[in-house]
Amino acid sequence: MKKGICHLSMSEMKIPTSQTEIIETRIIPKSSCYIIEIVYEKAEETTENQEVAGVDLGVNNLMAVTTNQTGISPKHD
Repeated sequence: MKKGICHLSMSEMKIPTSQTEIIETRIIPKSSCYIIEIVYEKAEETTENQEVAGVDLGVNNLMAVTTNQTGISPKHD
């Protein structure tokens, strides 16, 4: 990885990228071509008072929901 170019070892392939900290590169064969994925981490941007909720779709349950807001409780009908 030099100057925005991802160079795959043992090949002549050079892929331009805007990332500088690459974790891995995956080569995925498809029926008539190859897909090249470049994996990297991106830091999350958060603020001090940001309100966040998360939803997890379940297998045995429809979903699970959580939030960082205090005083919020699930409602039943």
